[in-house]
Amino acid sequence: MHPSTIGHTIGIAASASPFDRKEFDAGVDQLRSLGFKVWFDERIFAKERYFSGSDAARAQLLMDLFENSDISAIMFARGGYGSSRIIPLLDKKRIKKFRKPVIGFSDVTTLLLWLRQECDVPTFYGPVITQLGRATSKATLQSLGNVLMNNHHHAIDLQGAEILKKGVARGRLTGGCLSLIISSLATPYEIDTKKSILFFEDTGEKVYALDRMVTQLKHAGKLSSVAAILVGTVSPRESEPHDLRTMLLDVFSDFTGPLIMNVPAGHGDPFITLPLGAEVEVDARGTLPQLAIVQRSI
Repeated sequence: MHPSTIGHTIGIAASASPFDRKEFDAGVDQLRSLGFKVWFDERIFAKERYFSGSDAARAQLLMDLFENSDISAIMFARGGYGSSRIIPLLDKKRIKKFRKPVIGFSDVTTLLLWLRQECDVPTFYGPVITQLGRATSKATLQSLGNVLMNNHHHAIDLQGAEILKKGVARGRLTGGCLSLIISSLATPYEIDTKKSILFFEDTGEKVYALDRMVTQLKHAGKLSSVAAILVGTVSPRESEPHDLRTMLLDVFSDFTGPLIMNVPAGHGDPFITLPLGAEVEVDARGTLPQLAIVQRSI
């Protein structure tokens, strides 16, 4: 067991793959530099095949964080693969009782969808600990710190984002890593996109694979009532950025709401932490898109 320094206490779970200890320690130091205590069980460093321990152990460690009254919020050591495997082992009733904010991204997308939709837990699409352990911009740390201190700004900075389709829209923010969103279809945690602002990002996928996944969302009826689409940090493999732009304009040619790409969130830096479940407004009528929180998710 590991305590830390001052302020609110952040508990760290390991729901997926094993991780680099040096990056983890550096990420913990980043959290402490923001004034937070950090707590984790040494069992998160376990390795079993391509997981951080058995499914049962990973699920129990996450439940322990929910039930620990000293823990203010929960973050994750790393993504990778494995979060979906522990969902059947989690106690929905207990999680609802000990409801607290959860921050993660990438493979943790599946958990965030389930926790938000099935347990009404406040969830945020934000960095994992090992990501904080790598070169991190001031904007990434500031955004995460605001969330952890429950000091959400009314406006979310989308500096660097590009408007592909203009307009203004309001809805509930949902989404995550695109490949994990696709994996949620036909599961108990299938993404609910009704009257939503849909955000997605991904990494290491070829443009045709991204096209296939977005097309599947369309065919599954998941875009029929989406009010706006925010495309985060997407790093296509073996392609140029203009190929991604061309694909998005083609696939969303019949989409009538705002369409924005290069939103600074996802597998990159800076990473602006996004409040999933919050009511937000997207204003893409000018040259720089605006994202404002209308009603917080907590």
